Order: sequence, then C-alpha cells, then structure tokens
Amino acid sequence: MLFMGNIRRRGAELESAIYEVVRKIVDKEGVEGLTFQKVAELAGTSKSVIYRRWETPLELAISAFQARIKLENNGSVDKLVLTGKNLQDDLFQLMDRFLISIDALGEPFLRSVLVEIGTQPNATVLQLMERNSEIDLRAINRILDRARARGEQVKADISNDVKLLPFEWLRYKMFLRKNISTDMIETLINEILLPVYLESQ
Repeated sequence: MLFMGNIRRRGAELESAIYEVVRKIVDKEGVEGLTFQKVAELAGTSKSVIYRRWETPLELAISAFQARIKLENNGSVDKLVLTGKNLQDDLFQLMDRFLISIDALGEPFLRSVLVEIGTQPNATVLQLMERNSEIDLRAINRILDRARARGEQVKADISNDVKLLPFEWLRYKMFLRKNISTDMIETLINEILLPVYLESQ
C-alpha cells in the first residue's frame, strides 16, 4: 500500500493522496485498471469518500491528471503570462504551453480516456470536457484581445469552433501518435490560424 497507518487525511491532503494513487494506477494499468475500491485501499480512505466526489473512475482520473497539469505548469493555459510582441508570438507561446500540458498527461492516458469516453459517455464527464473547452476559449480570447489592443486587425466574427481549432488539431495529431514538431506548429500558426484570425492585408 502507498499509505500506511491510521492517519486520517482530510481536505486538500486527502485529495492530493487520492490523486497520487490514481496517477500511479493509471500509469501502470491504464484507466481500465482504475477502481474506487483500489484507490480507497491505497490512499487509506473509504469508497464512500470517493463516491461523494466523483461519479466514475474515469471522472476521477481526469481530475487527477488535470490537477497535475495545474501543479506542474503553475495553472491552466488560460492563466499563462503572455509575453509576445504580436499575435504570432502569443500563439506560439500558447501552443508550446499546451503541448507541455498534453505531455504531462501522457499519450497512454489520453488515448485510454478517449476510448473510455467513447464507450461510457456520461453527463459529468461531458461537463468536464466542456470545461476544458471553456479554458481553451478563455486562453484564445485573451490572445485575440491583446492583439486588438496592439492594433492588429483581428476579425470580429470568429466562431468558437475556429478559436478551438488549434487545440483540437493538436489533440488529433497526438491521438494519431504524430510527433508534433516546431515546423508543424509554424505551419498551423502561419498558414492556418493567422489567415483565419486576421483581416486580409
């Protein structure tokens, strides 16, 4: 067992212990090997405690890895401190940060989560995915607002689907086990995003 003794953890300490156990299980056995019973035993808590917070092991796994991303990257992508001098610079910085976040999850986790979502979709998990999209949208909107403030000619009628395009494109490439190179990011930004986001000069 990872946690021994009769010490009862509560609050943030218990959550941290649960997340650590979850990540170890998923790294070793995949999402399919994750059960509330196993997590409770290894984290030194009860199944009822876990059931009160998460409806399914998949939801728990997503929460655990999201927490690791925030910890390792000092927050989510919408909290990124932008330092670019133009829209292109900011997009490069955001895509780089997004890839670091994806790497923190790991390809096996991402692929197994996508499979699990396809086989057992539920309202809670779909809400979690929707929150991810909201974070991505906030990140892009911050970048576009910065560009407008600098006087760059950003289009006024960009749809949310188009704003989310770079994130979905990168997730798709990683799902196909494509190595994301700097050249690919440059192509995405210079040949797809900038022409779509900016008015024609």
